[in-house]
Amino acid sequence: MTTPSLDPVVHTDATADVRRARRALIVVGLVIPAVLTAIVVALIALWLPELPDPAAVHWSADGVDGFGPPATYLWLAIAIGIGLPLLMVTTTLTMTRTQWGVTARFLGALALGLSGFSAITAAGSVWLQRGLADAAAATNVLPVLIGAFCALLVLSAAGWVLQPDIESAPVAPLKTAHLASIAAGERVVWLGRASMARAAVVAIGLACVVLIGASAVLLLQAPEKVWIPLLVLVVVGLALAATFSFRVRAGADGLTVRSQLGFPRLHVPLDEITSVRAIQCHPFAEFGGVGWRTGVDGRTGIVLRTGPGVEVARRDKGAVVVTVDGAETAAATLQAHLEHRGAAGAEKKR
Repeated sequence: MTTPSLDPVVHTDATADVRRARRALIVVGLVIPAVLTAIVVALIALWLPELPDPAAVHWSADGVDGFGPPATYLWLAIAIGIGLPLLMVTTTLTMTRTQWGVTARFLGALALGLSGFSAITAAGSVWLQRGLADAAAATNVLPVLIGAFCALLVLSAAGWVLQPDIESAPVAPLKTAHLASIAAGERVVWLGRASMARAAVVAIGLACVVLIGASAVLLLQAPEKVWIPLLVLVVVGLALAATFSFRVRAGADGLTVRSQLGFPRLHVPLDEITSVRAIQCHPFAEFGGVGWRTGVDGRTGIVLRTGPGVEVARRDKGAVVVTVDGAETAAATLQAHLEHRGAAGAEKKR
């Protein structure tokens, strides 16, 4: 059987609202954090000569339990205050080129909040140690932490308000494909592979680099706690391996999506499918990100990249969306089986 070659009908020009939201995200998530970080770095540089060496860089309930060079605060302020927002904003801008949604707005607000948290934490910790001969005497760090969390909440709320409220556009259906009716005894199966977008892999890779860096810092300053970032790194690595690529199968038994590792796996029997179509999917706008997701509308998404996807409506359950190249033909294959099942059922009733 020959399957038609179809090009999706998708318009990729960004709307004025999306462009406005992207500009607001840059201001809220990058420009303001950069200004805050510059101010804090200048203050820390001004106060460094007044700090004990080594300086306190970590506290526990019993007081100071970690020490390091005073300049550590400069690098921490830069890495958390602007490095983390830069990662969040660039990832968001990359993943939401023509669509927007609540996730993009939330990440912009969170980037601003984290910059405020970093500013108060770094500046307050340095201020506590000014003029001390021994950093161990800087025991009352609780007010600094309370102030940092307040800054996180207040600036995140401000960042949310400063960005426009733009809802994602409805999913765009792709050009309909059609397969000839399936004859009795004929076996028609469509196979494909869904892989994670390069931008998502890069973002996750950068996150792993940050975790590795955090592990190295803890290994030098608090070896007994290095297991925390290492455990997170292992969990992230396993999650990436399990969700990086999926095999997709559409046939007489329905839709099957299985990770290359064999787990996780999702199967939608043909009897549960009420309708199927090919759509243009924007994971960030519709599901809040890439991976195995649940949308606010109840849909389940195995959405690894922006592009064509198969949307299968299930009886008494939320729809399933899988982003995969050749989604039009995959949907047509399932539709042909649905029509064949309907024709076979009608024939039995005669």
